[in-house]
Amino acid sequence: MASVFEHGDVVYLNFDPSHRHEPAGWHYAVVISPFRVNCMRALTLVAPITSRDNGYPLHVPIAEGNEVHGFVQVEGLRSIDLGWREQQGLLRTAGFLDDDTMARVMGRVAVFTGLDET
Repeated sequence: MASVFEHGDVVYLNFDPSHRHEPAGWHYAVVISPFRVNCMRALTLVAPITSRDNGYPLHVPIAEGNEVHGFVQVEGLRSIDLGWREQQGLLRTAGFLDDDTMARVMGRVAVFTGLDET
């Protein structure tokens, strides 16, 4: 049986197939959708993590002390069937992000989705 992931969990997964500017191949990603939603459907909302600081305003730096380092790419939100990828050996769990980093990520998600008009 496939795992159900929690908001803030970090996974290492294969994003293929991908196109153009989408992440390709193996990348870390953080789970954005909450556990109660992830229990109800096969798709889980994730944001990829990059190691490059390009100064993009929707990238959130991951605080020191986390198991992964880099920047959460809020503009790269994707719904992915993590259970299928896990069953196919295309996903590994990699820890979780701290509450402060997740609060900053969710603030940017609100801006990106138009939920915060400021």
